[in-house]
Amino acid sequence: MWDTKNSFDYLGIVSGKKKKLIHDVCEKFTIPSVGVALLFDRFDYKSYPRKSIWRNLGNHLNIEFGDKCDHKTPKIIEEFTDSMNFSHLIWLSRRAWSGKAIDLVWFLSHELRHLEQDTENRFLSLSGNFLYRNLSGVEIEEPKVWITVPTELDAELAAWRTSLKIFNSREVKSYINKPRESVDKQEHFRILSEYNPKDSYDVQASLILLLRKYQIQLDEIIKDVYGSSSVLISIDNMCKELTKNT
Repeated sequence: MWDTKNSFDYLGIVSGKKKKLIHDVCEKFTIPSVGVALLFDRFDYKSYPRKSIWRNLGNHLNIEFGDKCDHKTPKIIEEFTDSMNFSHLIWLSRRAWSGKAIDLVWFLSHELRHLEQDTENRFLSLSGNFLYRNLSGVEIEEPKVWITVPTELDAELAAWRTSLKIFNSREVKSYINKPRESVDKQEHFRILSEYNPKDSYDVQASLILLLRKYQIQLDEIIKDVYGSSSVLISIDNMCKELTKNT
């Protein structure tokens, strides 16, 4: 249970060239030797409810510890989550992997970094997801874009570093600086461009700093939305768990 040999499910639609690129990317991350499924979907799910994670470009789920979507889940993904064969699922939508090679590398690297975060300390995932879902409802000084969440910034920096290992620097720079179709996405890459991907980034410390900064408001959300039985318990508990080594 949870430890089936790693699976790359291409659904018969991913080209040999992109398969090689996918494996090249995976080699640059620390991935458990068993229990990881990678699914490259033939569909996008833009008709799903607005808050559904399946409208995303990609997702990482720790299936063993109960990560799931609160909304409708595509049948093909339910087969993975219900099988109890895999502890982790990396999923990419069709639009994430089927376009330009640099898009595939970027989006896959982002999700693989989330996998690393989760295996390093489960509370990196729990705290990051909590902020991702709730920071928009908190009065903050930082921009209300998802890269403000440290685990997301960390994943984007990993995607940037990986892209630099595979493509020439001019192509990656062009990708970072190209005009985006929305103000939020433009702001996202503006913030990202202020960092140097070669510099170390302490995602754990950055998470704790942000959680402490808005602790009063965030504790209210835990109390009102998640309840006393939540695994999060409190911001104090989250920060305590983040300091533990796995």
